[in-house]
Amino acid sequence: MQHARTKLSPIAFAVGCALGGLPAAASAAEEAAARQPDAVVVSARKPLYEVRDVNLGAFGARDAFDVPLSIHSYSSTLIDNQRARTLNDVLKNDPAVQNASIGGAYDHVAIRGFAIDWTNTMRRDGQALAPYQDVPLENVERMDVLKGPSGFLYGYNSPGGTVNHVLKRPTATSFVSATGELREHDGRYAHLDAGGRLGDGSPFGYRLNVAREKVGDFRHGDDLSRTFAGVAFDWKPGPDALLRIDADAQDKDLAAQPVIGPQRDGRLPPAIDSRTLLGQPWLQYRTRTRNVGARFDHAFDEQWSFTAQASRSVNKRLAAFPDVYEVRADGEIVSGDLYIAPGQRFRATSAQVFVSGKFATAAIGHELVAGLSRRDDEARDGGFVMLPITVGNIFRPVYSPPAALPAAPAKNISDSRQSSLFISDLLTLSDAWQLVLGARHIRYVNEFRRPAAAADVDRRNSTVPSVGAVYKPARGVMAYASYAQGLERGGVAPFNAANAGEWMKPVKSRQVELGAKAEVGTGLAIGAALFEIDKGLEYVDSRNVYVQDGRQRHRGIELTAHGRATDALSVVAGFALLDAVQARTGDARTTGKRPPNVPRAQGSVFLDYSVPGMAGLSLHGGVFYVGARALDSVNSVDVPSYARLDLGARYVTRIGGRKTVLRANVENLADRRYWAAASYASVYPGKPRTAGVSLQVEF
Repeated sequence: MQHARTKLSPIAFAVGCALGGLPAAASAAEEAAARQPDAVVVSARKPLYEVRDVNLGAFGARDAFDVPLSIHSYSSTLIDNQRARTLNDVLKNDPAVQNASIGGAYDHVAIRGFAIDWTNTMRRDGQALAPYQDVPLENVERMDVLKGPSGFLYGYNSPGGTVNHVLKRPTATSFVSATGELREHDGRYAHLDAGGRLGDGSPFGYRLNVAREKVGDFRHGDDLSRTFAGVAFDWKPGPDALLRIDADAQDKDLAAQPVIGPQRDGRLPPAIDSRTLLGQPWLQYRTRTRNVGARFDHAFDEQWSFTAQASRSVNKRLAAFPDVYEVRADGEIVSGDLYIAPGQRFRATSAQVFVSGKFATAAIGHELVAGLSRRDDEARDGGFVMLPITVGNIFRPVYSPPAALPAAPAKNISDSRQSSLFISDLLTLSDAWQLVLGARHIRYVNEFRRPAAAADVDRRNSTVPSVGAVYKPARGVMAYASYAQGLERGGVAPFNAANAGEWMKPVKSRQVELGAKAEVGTGLAIGAALFEIDKGLEYVDSRNVYVQDGRQRHRGIELTAHGRATDALSVVAGFALLDAVQARTGDARTTGKRPPNVPRAQGSVFLDYSVPGMAGLSLHGGVFYVGARALDSVNSVDVPSYARLDLGARYVTRIGGRKTVLRANVENLADRRYWAAASYASVYPGKPRTAGVSLQVEF
């Protein structure tokens, strides 16, 4: 991705200013200056030390115009202006990302119609995260979404793509920013963001983020309690070296909500208000997450550099799933129960070292990246107890007294290890043509053990290639073609399958993609991508057994526009068409049918408008559309399409000499009821109309 610097190329300008308009704490004078392309910066605050981010794995740090991939970034400015709290709040802006939430638990998404492999897909500064945690956004500077199989980039991963959270870094000048917010449904939120040097002229810098959020009292759906703290330090011991260290912790409790199965006649019940609690007030889905990372960069000279990274991520959770399998038309629950599993633990440890360099052979320029990586994942999961408790009726719930929980059964144990050697080369053949070549060799070992049973050990050695060609006929215009292979860790049989908890074998995938990117005017980046992804299929068969059988093929086209359309208007927009099919399943009920939760069409438009003649005032709004999706692998019924409207405004001024931002936002203005996600042949409701106001003051 683009190197952060004070003056930007038009590409970096488009990416930087596209996502939500002007910096949140800009004064009126700064807003006027920011309308000039050479004055806009990617970040709202200049980092203490400017370092190219490692966002593309084995590709190293590249400009988006040099990479034959579809990549979209969503900045902290967009996150602030939309008042986003979660992954789904941000990625509603991406037409290739689908909400795949599993009840009132962690955020879950699909990319290009493929549900993410949480163990590998979600990343933090390019490094692994322990699964099933909601990644906090307070210390995130930018969220990058890389589309398509990325086995070469990161090793085992989802065929749909990768989500990488780029953390905020210490700043060159000291600041303190405090934000308070009130929302409907008894929502309160406070956030402190501070950064600067540890002393005048010091080579040490810091960044601190602390947040507290509370919604309701756990007697409604969407209620939560969350506490977060994160810190980052940078140290430059010499002109050619930089050490970065960061750590964060989050405790989060969510109202445990179910996914809801169809009616006995096969139809879906009417969409309900997600504020209706269908779990129990005395039971919450709880996570306790801890992340720590470090990175060291050393430049040998202007051409060659060395980077080392390491991270550790831990998530301990109490998993709580109040399930509703079947209902009557009047809302009575025909079949349901309560699954609880305390004491689950997930850990991810990852590290990589690589060298990057530039050189030439004859008339061909080379940009080489070569290195080694290691990743260890440990999971202690399963161990569910089932209680025959429901709320009786999804429209008129009745809650039960707190239940005495039986001792949880022993856990399943899974330990997986990946060791990789990777190399890539960006060859510049002429002013117009570039060729990208890469390969990663992976040694993979997975040990899965059920309680009181022998371990099932899977060992594999695989090499995944990637190749692409880039054509740049004119400045600010490029076209590309690419081919990539991927490896995905096998899925886990869901808790309601006959083989619940069983790990599947790794799955191979491949993608062919054609695309184009261009700059329009001085600040608008547009793109188009045409792709086909093919992978092995996993599903629950007619015996209620989770199996790997057949193929899953997705063909699609994506159109996007991110950036400043005029001096006053910024836009984040996209539209996607997706033709997805299950093939060669050996089951006439599923062959030729669409995979679940994959819409044929999806799109969004978010506009941010600076009102002329009213310095500091901006209005914004977004329409987010998701087409109809199949509920299950046999396409028994469609989940209806929906469109949601969000509106907001902000006013940037000075109060008492302090930069101040006032914001007002309304999500789902029409209070539309809809099913936001489908998983396990069940649905989950979207959020109701929610209004909020916030005040941000910088000291």
